[in-house]
Amino acid sequence: MSHAVHTKHPVKGVSLGLLLTAWCLSASAQEFTFDAAEFEKKTFEFSGYLEQKEEWLKLRGESPAFQMAYPGESERSDLLRSTTTLELRGKVNLGDFVLDARALGGYASDPLVSSTRDLAAMEGGLRWSASPGLTFNLGKRVQRWGKGYAWSPVAMVERPKDANDPAASREGFVMASGEWTRSLSGSISAVSITGLLVPTDGDMNADFGPAKDLNPAAKLYLLAWDTDIDLMWRSKGARPESFGLDFSRNLSPALEIHGEWARTRDASRNTVTASGVTSRERVDMDSYLLGLRYLTQGEVTWIAEYYRNGAGYSAQELNDYYQFLEAAIAPGAPATLASSARSVAQSGYARPNPGRDYLYVKASVSEPFDWVYGAASLTSMVNLNDHSYQITPEISYTGFANWELRARLIFLSGKEFTEFGEKLSSGRLEIYGRYFF
Repeated sequence: MSHAVHTKHPVKGVSLGLLLTAWCLSASAQEFTFDAAEFEKKTFEFSGYLEQKEEWLKLRGESPAFQMAYPGESERSDLLRSTTTLELRGKVNLGDFVLDARALGGYASDPLVSSTRDLAAMEGGLRWSASPGLTFNLGKRVQRWGKGYAWSPVAMVERPKDANDPAASREGFVMASGEWTRSLSGSISAVSITGLLVPTDGDMNADFGPAKDLNPAAKLYLLAWDTDIDLMWRSKGARPESFGLDFSRNLSPALEIHGEWARTRDASRNTVTASGVTSRERVDMDSYLLGLRYLTQGEVTWIAEYYRNGAGYSAQELNDYYQFLEAAIAPGAPATLASSARSVAQSGYARPNPGRDYLYVKASVSEPFDWVYGAASLTSMVNLNDHSYQITPEISYTGFANWELRARLIFLSGKEFTEFGEKLSSGRLEIYGRYFF
């Protein structure tokens, strides 16, 4: 829960945050030795990280996005934001039973808004290994379905990835699940079946949906003809029925291809005209992704993905929406129009990537120019319908024990009334240090 605060405690968090990240990497740099005791499960495990992030945002102070984010505030050209994040992980190994938990909390502050996120469970519960190949889980879990890097159309029982930071940890949903796995001989060498329930009642898993339902879902995994294949299904309940599949295959030691497809049946789709007339229709939505990962002889890893968002909006639909927002926040516009604009945004337009077609390309390299413990990458994301885009160069360093240091620039560009041309900022610089313990 977020609320305004006025405290200097985060300053202590900053100091502590700048104390603490690189044990894992320093250990990996040492000469390899084998000690069986190191691989024995400890009864109790505890770890976590403390992160301090500083951001500078080049704002579009005159934009509807700014007025929606900071209603009543005067225009600004830039903003400095400081964020402190603490994540704690714990695990208790009791033979066939494992108890684990991951909690996250933090504080964010800038000249316009200060907010605190209380330390809360993001994931955790009880895992029971009933027999070899058979396990049961009860608790809050992130399923991580799909083979996509930036997006996952088949992620039917989890919160969506952030395409700006796909590896970032996410919050799970409360669920009960069971998984059976077996190795086989022949063309199909492995099979796994997962079944789960994601109960909702208005309070539990409220982000999943308000309806009272058990929301069963299932996944069948096959390793067939050297190809990873998943078949997924989610029943109609708090969300519409959905089903799909994914695959991943190595064509060579350096080249992997992957893809996903999902259909959501009888889903609600909301649109708005430039004059503010809203409409809703029930449609079947198809979303899919096709991507590849390639490692060059120069040790540069390329990831490229095309994503078709079945729930997304065309260039004209986004144009109409942004025109409506501009009219809604114009001087003298009725307050009811601004309220309507917020409702429209929440109906789908305010998603991180509301467009219909995207191209994602990332090139990354470890230790460029013999920079030991360093890494660099360049990422681009393009809305193929309105031709707006985002480019993100990034560097990181892990040469200090228990530390990870990262910095990245995010440039957003596009014409008026396009996705990246109407974002809150036209550029952002992020610098942060993460200490692992």
